[in-house]
Amino acid sequence: MLTAAEKGRRPPRSLRAEYQEFIDQRIEEYKDSLRREDILAIGDEAMIELSGADQLLLTEVVLRDQVDAIIRRRLKLPSFRRWRENHLSLRAAQSQPGHWGLSAHDPVAALAELVEDQDPVLVVGAADGAGTLFLAARGASVLCVDPDIAAIYGLESRAVIEQLGGRIECRVESLEAFAPEAGSFVACVIETGSLASLGVADRSAFVERLQAATTPGGRHAVMPGHPDRSGPRLTSDALRSLYAGWTIERRGGARRQKNIGFTAVRPADSAREGHTATGSAVSN
Repeated sequence: MLTAAEKGRRPPRSLRAEYQEFIDQRIEEYKDSLRREDILAIGDEAMIELSGADQLLLTEVVLRDQVDAIIRRRLKLPSFRRWRENHLSLRAAQSQPGHWGLSAHDPVAALAELVEDQDPVLVVGAADGAGTLFLAARGASVLCVDPDIAAIYGLESRAVIEQLGGRIECRVESLEAFAPEAGSFVACVIETGSLASLGVADRSAFVERLQAATTPGGRHAVMPGHPDRSGPRLTSDALRSLYAGWTIERRGGARRQKNIGFTAVRPADSAREGHTATGSAVSN
């Protein structure tokens, strides 16, 4: 992976900023759950409170802030100190693969050991959300793409519940048309089942675009396939031949086992070469 200086990343997020994001998100969720007349009633309450304060100028911003203050009281949202104590414990648990039902030998677990704060990571396929949420909890800025709108909605909802919504961007995208910019991600996770409906040529072209979007020295974590019985099937082994020139890593000494997934490392100084040869296999 590139160093922080080479990537020119911003400083790590502050806990204070994450706390404010948490508060703002809860307030907006509450507003979305209200009827228009309920919102207007809170606005009237805010006007009454402001009229009794030493307020020189009543503006839309001041009124909105007062409405937010009323909602915060109603929801009994925690102070920064209490939130921080709970938040640190939650993040410690979320940073472990087992919290999400992942194995320590899963390719995404190996990837997370190398991802640094705010590293841009692409996840293809919402699946059960485990990989996306795990990487976000480890500090990555994750973009998840999936053509299934229901899967994306499910992931977005779970991200909010897990207090990871600010670190995850979800998009409903056709994989045949998805073409990220070159070098825009330091790593990519491929939920194999999401590629099962693509034809061989489309699948090869799609993986090639993902490889071009990965920085030199970056990694792909190809997860084992867990297809629905009624849908098309695809295993991680079916994608190995698409990683010619990349170094293939399989964890736990499980070189001979099938469909356990793998990690592929892009050469630091060369682009993808061909489609037919298989990358060299090593085990950690």
